[in-house]
Formats: sequence, structure tokens, C-alpha cells
Amino acid sequence: SSPTGRASVIEGLTIRRRDEAVDRVEKRSTTLELLASSGSVEVSRQRIEAGRHFYLDEAAEWAGFEFVYVLQGELELDSNGQRIRLVPGDSFHHEGLSERAFFRVNSDVELLMVSSPPSYHLIQDEIQEMMALAQAVEEKDAATQGHCLRMGRLSIQIAEKLGLHGQPLIDISYAAYLHDIGKVRVPDEILGKEDHLDDDEWEEMKKHPDHGADMLLEKDFLGGAAEIVKSHHERYDGSGYPQGLRGDEIPIGARIIAVVDSYDAITTARPYRKALAKDEAIRELRKGAGSQFDPRVVQTFIEAIGADGDE
Repeated sequence: SSPTGRASVIEGLTIRRRDEAVDRVEKRSTTLELLASSGSVEVSRQRIEAGRHFYLDEAAEWAGFEFVYVLQGELELDSNGQRIRLVPGDSFHHEGLSERAFFRVNSDVELLMVSSPPSYHLIQDEIQEMMALAQAVEEKDAATQGHCLRMGRLSIQIAEKLGLHGQPLIDISYAAYLHDIGKVRVPDEILGKEDHLDDDEWEEMKKHPDHGADMLLEKDFLGGAAEIVKSHHERYDGSGYPQGLRGDEIPIGARIIAVVDSYDAITTARPYRKALAKDEAIRELRKGAGSQFDPRVVQTFIEAIGADGDE
């Protein structure tokens, strides 16, 4: 038998090297590898980037036993605002979990997981569904990929500073990355037009939040994100679309994404205009606070990106 690769050195004993797996699925922030399985037991390894959030399902949604061992990095369990730190060598297991358990990744982590019944393909399907949606947007608009990645990171950062935790952070993470998914249903000639849209074209463009929400509602785990995506073009003064919501009627996730989206658009070059400097973008956000944007979100955002709160 070869010393590299899968080697059955002794009958019944299989060796796999570090970079080998039975199966693997990746998205930009997560890699999940199935290392071994036997009957109803699976062993997998997951790598997750710093700043991300994930959860373990309650028993009503997934009934089984799961053991998780921290190989590298640092996690925090977020339990009703109480944070419990987990470092290499720590482990946890659950069986009959009474409610979802939410975790924050403080530094890049590598986790070893043992589960029964098998869960790898459930997670694999969810990741592949997400990647298919993301790819659909990127194929429609080449500039979208970097924009969505930045959106995700900044939106979670602002949400945390505003005191959100648990499921709202998961929903905001999905929504930030997929906020423009509805544009795949907007005709190319409208989406790619560099001149001003006429009235009919603008009405067609304004349908993309509803299109996006409809698409996300097809996936059970994206229901919360769908509500945010539907509302991300609402304005704080009620003059936005599609529903004309105002103030706190607008989901907090949508209010966050509106600020982050505008900042990123202003500071990123497009074929038809140059990027503005950070201080100019901040002035634009301040100008829109109370009309287009939630003033508290604007102030939190400005503090988060390291700008002076006074000008």
C-alpha cells in the first residue's frame, strides 16, 4: 500500500491524509469535508472564516446526536446574550437540543464533528443551494461578487454593534449576500443600461426586491432573509419601495443593508463613474440620515469603519 492516499494498511483500517476526504463542499466562508462514515455515524471536518455565525438545529428540526471538537481557532456560544468562549481542545455535544444554539467564529476555526444520524448531506445541500443562488447573481452582473462579499462582512459587523445576536445575524448574513438576487429576473437590457431608465424601465427595475424575496422563500432556511431582501430599498421616511414602509416598520436588517449597500456603491468604481473617497461617502450617508437611512444605523456604521463621529 502507498504511504500517501487512502491506504488499507490492515484489513479494516483506512488511512486518509490531511487534504483528503470522502466528499467535500465549499462556499467562500466555509469548507465542509466528509472524512468517514459507517452505518448511521458520520465524521466530518468544517473550516469557517472569522466573523461568521452558524447554529445547531433544535431537536424539532434535526433529531440526532452530534459531537464537535475544536481543532483550531476560537468560537463563542451566544446564549441569550451570554457568551461562552471555546478554544482548541474544547468540545461540545448535543442530543435533543431544546432550542437553536448560535455560535460566533472569533478567529478562523477548524472543527471535527461526529454525528448520528448522518447530517453531511443536509448541510451540503444547503451550501449548494446558497452557491447556486450566488452564482446566478454573479453571472448577471460581474461586479456583484466583490460587492456581496463586502456587504456580508460589514453588515454583520454593524448588526453586532447594534446588539443583535442569534437568528437575526444569520438572516442578515444571508440577506446581505443575496440582497440583489431578484435582479436575475430583470431584463438584461434594463439592468445593463448606462443611461437613465425611462418610467417603464424603472418600474421593472423596482420589482427586483419582490423577485428576490420570492426566490428566497423557496428555501425554508432563507425565510428571514427574504423579508430583509424585500425591504432593502425602503427608505426611513417612507418614500421607498416596494411597500413604502417607514422608520421601525422596516426590518432592522434591511436598514443596515441599505446603509452598507450605499456606502459600498459610492466608494466602488463603476464603468460610468469614479469611486468617491471615504470621507465623501460618509458625508452622503450623513446627508441621508433621517430621510433615506436610519440615523442610528448611519452613526454606528461611521463609528465601525473608523471615521470620526463629528465633522
